[in-house]
Amino acid sequence: MFKEPPRRFHRCYISAPFGIDLGSLPVLLGNRQIAWNWAVPDIPGELGYATGIKRCDFIIAVLDGSRSDHRVLYEMGVAEGLGKPIFVVAINKRANTFATSKFAVATVGLNEANALAFQLDLFLSTPHESIFVRGKQSSAPSTPVTPKVARGGIATLEGFALEKRIFDEIIEAGGSAIAEPRNDLDLAAPDLLMWLPLQEPALLDPAVIEVKATATVQIAKNVERQLLPFMQAGGIQSAILLTQDGAPRTFRSTVPYFFWLSIDQFVGLIQSGNLGAHLRHLRNRAAHGMP
Repeated sequence: MFKEPPRRFHRCYISAPFGIDLGSLPVLLGNRQIAWNWAVPDIPGELGYATGIKRCDFIIAVLDGSRSDHRVLYEMGVAEGLGKPIFVVAINKRANTFATSKFAVATVGLNEANALAFQLDLFLSTPHESIFVRGKQSSAPSTPVTPKVARGGIATLEGFALEKRIFDEIIEAGGSAIAEPRNDLDLAAPDLLMWLPLQEPALLDPAVIEVKATATVQIAKNVERQLLPFMQAGGIQSAILLTQDGAPRTFRSTVPYFFWLSIDQFVGLIQSGNLGAHLRHLRNRAAHGMP
């Protein structure tokens, strides 16, 4: 629905702890026709980290929670200074907290081919901003996005307008979003995929969003069931159903990370910076069996 200009990356620099097994990563890059390299010591005739990063289109930073992360973080800083997009993969939950607070981080093992492929494809199709400007409010996304209506009829046009409103609010709040994200696993895709790490990275970096003018409890349960495989494939922590009226009192999600909000409530929370805190509160109540 919201189409971005085609993005093509040809060269990748991998920053990772020395001696680490890259698992499925080289194969996934090869399948996408992306050449890759990583650094060897800066000696004459060899490719050092500064030269490698300068020549690449983007870098992949692998964090394993060890002291080796310090060198990876340094190379990430060089890449940021050169304006290179960074795809961060944390293979251990002990990954550096500074990195997880500043970057969108995919927590996935290097041998988890399907999940890693999913996260890589999301990165390759998503607008990227430097951490030096991320979070500043802007009236337009950093990468031009042209809304296109692919369906007809009053109901579908109304749905498009609602999705467009949500998309614009996410961008205005300093986040990123893509509409109807593609995947190679033939899974049902949500209306929007949202990144909003400044408000709650654990829940909103990323989260999936389904937008409907109205919904019944049964429709909400169907949406939940359809989105779960998409979330599990990508390691996504939250799904949000947005409708004009919000959830009825009789609705109870079967999982604590599926949320049903009214569109006005969502807009108010995202504008105030409280969306993440509100979802965390709802998740904790659901996890303890509270309505």
